Amino acid sequence: MSNRIDTKIVLGSKRYKSAINTDLLVQVPLINTQKEMDEFDRNVLVNLAQIFDDERQKSSIFRLSGGIDLIFYNAYSGVTTINGVDYKPFTNNLYYVNSENSYLTNAWSGYPQYSEFDMVRIDNNVLGYTSYSGNTPPHINFVNQSASTYNWMEYISYPYENDYNRVLQYFITPNNSLTWVSGDGIPFYIINPYVSNGRSLISFVCPVEHNLSEGEYVELDIIGWNGYNGIKTFQVFSLGNEGYNSDKYVFNLYNNGYTGSTFSNSVEGTFKRIIDINNSAETKSIYYVRKHKIITNIGETILTKAAFNLNAFSNKRQFEYCSQTPDQTSKITQKEGNQSYLISFSKDIDISLYRDNLNRPITELFITIINRGYFGWMNAPIVSNLGVREGYEYNLTSSVSPYWSLTNFNVNISNIQNSSYTRTQGTKVFTFYYNKELVSGDTLNGDFCEFNQFELKERVISDIYHKLWINPFLLKTNQIPTLNPDGYYYKPHHGIKLREYSDYIEEGILDEIDNVPYYAYYSSYSNKLIWRDLYTYGYKDENGNGVDYPFLNGTHYPPTKIIFKLFPEGNIKKGIAIADPITDDCE
Repeated sequence: MSNRIDTKIVLGSKRYKSAINTDLLVQVPLINTQKEMDEFDRNVLVNLAQIFDDERQKSSIFRLSGGIDLIFYNAYSGVTTINGVDYKPFTNNLYYVNSENSYLTNAWSGYPQYSEFDMVRIDNNVLGYTSYSGNTPPHINFVNQSASTYNWMEYISYPYENDYNRVLQYFITPNNSLTWVSGDGIPFYIINPYVSNGRSLISFVCPVEHNLSEGEYVELDIIGWNGYNGIKTFQVFSLGNEGYNSDKYVFNLYNNGYTGSTFSNSVEGTFKRIIDINNSAETKSIYYVRKHKIITNIGETILTKAAFNLNAFSNKRQFEYCSQTPDQTSKITQKEGNQSYLISFSKDIDISLYRDNLNRPITELFITIINRGYFGWMNAPIVSNLGVREGYEYNLTSSVSPYWSLTNFNVNISNIQNSSYTRTQGTKVFTFYYNKELVSGDTLNGDFCEFNQFELKERVISDIYHKLWINPFLLKTNQIPTLNPDGYYYKPHHGIKLREYSDYIEEGILDEIDNVPYYAYYSSYSNKLIWRDLYTYGYKDENGNGVDYPFLNGTHYPPTKIIFKLFPEGNIKKGIAIADPITDDCE
């Protein structure tokens, strides 16, 4: 304790002659300039909520998890006796149809069982198939630890690069296809004449949503065309035709009396969207296929059954009498199932180590599911050791597109490697094919996308799909093997949103603003930096944009729910210009 002013206490009689001596109260200021520190004695007032939020915003560590529902309809049956020869382990493990007739003809017909498509196999003790029958080795010596990797492989991936030269193809009719590269833009074909409200229009039909608005512009590209009088850019007059929802797939130009064959019926080409004709360089969209990079290995995936959780579809089984099976054994066979699964990964992902395909912070990771088919019912190779065929959502039509034909291997083959093994039965050697597992660092093709620098938004134009098909030399269905074997389509990449960009665009003059993110874009047209901020974790705007999920021990835990569907041939309806309504006008 101290006092800035020196204090003297003097008796009254000493001050002047008539003064008396009195008791005085001295005010002592309580100003601490020193404090005794006791070792290990610390009292600190902290705001726990603020500390939690600070740690949450700084953390870049993620652990992915979620649920998977396998939605599957077992659509294809066939016979395993081909040219008088059958492979007994396959013949003995069908879901039989018309077994009485099969017994008489000795040509057994049925469906591959649900275990051939399930996420986790449980048929680990089937004599002659997954376990020894006496001294006879099984088709596969089942390893319980591998039960979740025999049929499917799950990885974490992220889009790391744009491919502007990926060859794409769309069949307008079975005999007429349009081929382009991803960087060319969105394909179209012209339908003429088209008259709306007395106006003559040129109508452009796209197999995907065009993302145009009235008044915007399109830059057209037609093979062998140098423009109409040198002009390739035209303003969009209107959208759609008489068809429901067609405004998403059809755009129209006003016919100012164009002559020649440029805008005649059935002309094909591609277009690029331009928002502002006065700033076409910066407002023209770019188009590409996102390439994904795998960042986990197969051993880092944890896939388990979701206890008693089942999806809404049926679990179809039947009892096979010993008198009506080829191996004279009674058994229960299963055609379809409804088990749900939980997926997680033992590897934490530090997203600060990565940049996305547009050189921005990672805002989305993907769970990538690839068919392995190790038991060999599917995936006979097409070219060399490449087995998986890939295409896009616009290639999935109610009538099977020639795009998926075995002879069309120049555009629909992925880089997933195919391998094989053999089994001998008597003097006959059977070959079984499967897809090799991927490793961290491998790359895969992803979705067909659009990005506009003016809007700073990336849009998925069309999702990528893979096809797995039944080996026609082991199970003969009704299809001709040399054209397009029966099979199923599935979507491999399933996104998990980690962060969200703001719904508004920030802008500022280069020399007058601080704390600009590194991914900001400099517009030479407006002489400004433009960007979208990343919303903080836990924040959602009035439109619901944003993310909010658990954060614990320095790690984010974003959950997801994957509806993993297998589509049989011909069971998919994708409209070119007219989409099926989801609701009617009363809903």
